[in-house]
Amino acid sequence: MLKLRPFFLILLTVLFLSSCIKDEAQNMEADITQVVIDPSTTPMTPIIGNNTIVLYVSPNIYDVTKFKFDFKTTEGAKVSPAAGSEQDFSAPITYTVTSQDGQFNKQYTVQVIELSESTIPNEFAFDNYIIDAAKHYTIFVDVVNGKTFDNWASGNGGFAISQTGLNNPEQYPTTFTTTDKRSGTSAALLETKLTGALGAMFGKPIAAGNLFIGSFNTNSALLDPLNATRFGLPYNRIPLALEGYYKYSPGPKVTDKNMKEVNMADSCDIYAVLYNREELAATEKGRTYLNGGDILTHKSIVAIARLENGSKTEGTGFVHFRVPFQYKAAFNERLVFNMDYNLAIVMSSSKYGDQFLGAVGSKLTVDDIKIITQQ
Repeated sequence: MLKLRPFFLILLTVLFLSSCIKDEAQNMEADITQVVIDPSTTPMTPIIGNNTIVLYVSPNIYDVTKFKFDFKTTEGAKVSPAAGSEQDFSAPITYTVTSQDGQFNKQYTVQVIELSESTIPNEFAFDNYIIDAAKHYTIFVDVVNGKTFDNWASGNGGFAISQTGLNNPEQYPTTFTTTDKRSGTSAALLETKLTGALGAMFGKPIAAGNLFIGSFNTNSALLDPLNATRFGLPYNRIPLALEGYYKYSPGPKVTDKNMKEVNMADSCDIYAVLYNREELAATEKGRTYLNGGDILTHKSIVAIARLENGSKTEGTGFVHFRVPFQYKAAFNERLVFNMDYNLAIVMSSSKYGDQFLGAVGSKLTVDDIKIITQQ
């Protein structure tokens, strides 16, 4: 009997482990994490937002009324319509993701855009926005020829991770204002805010209000925030100047990433960048967007228009600005019209917010932004 004891111990161990495996909680995440599509037909990396997916495809390759693509999800999640199923994408399609445990679901609005013309208009009034259904933050959109495009992104998705109990758009760094606008129904309001205990734990105690043309990857928001910002979308015009209206009120005290006071005044930042997406992809292993680390420095940049002085504005009204694009490299006009270039517009309530240097309470309000282009 003594010789059988090790056998019974092993048997009990196996049964115990088997029980643990069976009782292990199923995954409660319900996310699409990656889009799988032939990269030779997609000049832009597919954009996966919190509730949106945008696929830019080269023109005259696909029939968008009979389009299909594959995707990857969080472990065990199920999606309807199924991955690889043929759909009519002449209008956006809603995909519903259900978590492995069946308790949670998430909806994605998926758009397929043929790059025959830019989805970026030349004027931005910030009158069009939606409120995220789950996290309650503002998402600005553009309406072009009756179609809605998610051209604008912000760090709101990352801020939602660092905070709990947010149920009002005004609690986020980037929102809208209907009372302090220059024209239309609303303007964009950007404010530098504290990120709370979780943000401070990661050495990121503040979040500047920001708004930019591009997308934001919430998966790397805390660990790699510079790479989370993906600046720029395809553009087919030659920009000459960036124009608009703004007002800026800096917060009372600038602090660094350790929340130590710094003897300087906060300032805002407004700029636009035109860059060669094909050159960028050739030098950055296929990356088709500039990020927070190289938006103003990468060699693919052709031109920059930047507000020279982002200090406090005088009075209570909006201040007009018009800054020309300074061309630092030659461009190929044919390739511009062929959609091989990207344009980014970037605005922030704290100029050095990407370094977590800024003043809590700094407020930047912007309205009626325009890109003046060559006729």
